[in-house]
Amino acid sequence: MYAQNLIVLKELLIKVQGDKQIKSLLLFGGDKNRPSSDDLIVVMKENTKPLLGGFFPEIIADGLRKEEGFVLIPVFEELTVVKFDNNVKEDCFGNSIAECLSGVSGKLESVFCFFNALWENKKSFMHHLYDELGPFVNYLGGGAGSLSFQSFPCVFANQEIVEHGAVLGAMKKVISIGVAHGWHPISDLIKVTETRNNTVLSLNWKPAFDVYKENILNHSGLVIDQDNFFDIAKSYPLGLVKLDDEMIIRDPFATEKGFLHIVDEVPEGEYIRIMHGDLGSLLEGTKSAVENSNKLGYSSFTQICIDCISRVLFMQEDYKNELTLMNKNQAANGVLSIGEIANPGNSALELYNKTVVIAQWKKEV
Repeated sequence: MYAQNLIVLKELLIKVQGDKQIKSLLLFGGDKNRPSSDDLIVVMKENTKPLLGGFFPEIIADGLRKEEGFVLIPVFEELTVVKFDNNVKEDCFGNSIAECLSGVSGKLESVFCFFNALWENKKSFMHHLYDELGPFVNYLGGGAGSLSFQSFPCVFANQEIVEHGAVLGAMKKVISIGVAHGWHPISDLIKVTETRNNTVLSLNWKPAFDVYKENILNHSGLVIDQDNFFDIAKSYPLGLVKLDDEMIIRDPFATEKGFLHIVDEVPEGEYIRIMHGDLGSLLEGTKSAVENSNKLGYSSFTQICIDCISRVLFMQEDYKNELTLMNKNQAANGVLSIGEIANPGNSALELYNKTVVIAQWKKEV
């Protein structure tokens, strides 16, 4: 259900209160023309059902991209919704997660997690979340915020909005997840030899940008520099090499002083490859994610999409082709995020960039 403004959102929230089949709600808002936190909280107080969500660079509503407004997604399962902010110390995340979810009766199957993409503790929080709940829980979520990369209160839990933190929604329903990206390696293995936070200082003991630039030149003949960095780098992400040879994509967004600034962490001592893709390869990834999400063959299901905003920036007008694929089983609803999290199968929880995640769970009302 799409609401172009707070007035319509209020009407929708009032309407769904009377539907006893709807147990919980996912609420996603577009960053453009977003209302103030105070105004949104007033509207959210019309709702008494568990609610989870956030503001994102863009949203997907009824199969269409939207820069503004809200998409309200009914959930026919009870969510246990909790928030974590800077009032919870980092070394207490594990105990706090365990305490907050201890009241869930029966087997916990799936957890939604949305966080401020600029929150400095997001990686630590994910590690604690995975340590507490393990590999046999489905995880799904992503980074909220704005492409201005200015922090603001951006994730929702019931009637509260959090800036420096994360929100969780626990559910006793299995989520079927498809994850894919469509990027392919064009370089040999490269060792990450020095980093500082989300900045890569050196690769193979050489200035990081020099190694990156050389590989792009060898592959394409293109000369990348500080002025044209974004235009070329959007086609050449980094791929973190994992034990199963799967690549976790990392998104370089700027360079200075021979360094590479990355949207999310690239751990020192790890190995990467320079990746490349085009519209065709990315759409093959989308097709794979849709097919894998539907592998349990539900005839009636709820579906959400967590798609990286950088895929839109790469595809531009051709992003409509990605939407067509995501709309195959039903009209897509979800977010265009700054980082995606998921654990396909029983694999570890990962933080992705430039990746599409499609999720389905059986609809029983």
